[in-house]
Amino acid sequence: MWLLVRADSLDDYWGADAPARTLAACPDTDERGDPWRWTATLAQSEHGPEVRIDADPDYIGVSSTIYADGHSGTIHRAAGHQLVLTSLQGQILVAAAQGPWERWLNPGDVFIVEGEEDEKLRISLDAVDSRASATLLAPRRAAALRWVP
Repeated sequence: MWLLVRADSLDDYWGADAPARTLAACPDTDERGDPWRWTATLAQSEHGPEVRIDADPDYIGVSSTIYADGHSGTIHRAAGHQLVLTSLQGQILVAAAQGPWERWLNPGDVFIVEGEEDEKLRISLDAVDSRASATLLAPRRAAALRWVP
């Protein structure tokens, strides 16, 4: 399963003047009734936009990678893990390595992928100055992480 949230779709909800913008959280509101597990925010640093992950370390392991310099390659997402992929600068093409879908991410967009089967995703940065953040969230207690939108 995957979920794409466009950068401009939540600006009014999350507050355009805030120093950081919530990209995604699990769950995304207190009303869901599920215990909080993780939050991904987009903030400005001295080096430009960056994704910050706050996760409950008892339940989730976090591994983040920044891709740049026109990178094109694959990301392996293990069964039960979640992938949070964000364009920091320029456009990023994310696609199923074996097809059939692909999506373009613009700066500030977030793409969340989860599922119970191993998966390879292909990412391609559209220019040398493009940058992307990829964060793998690994379950520490449960067999699989579930998205609670």
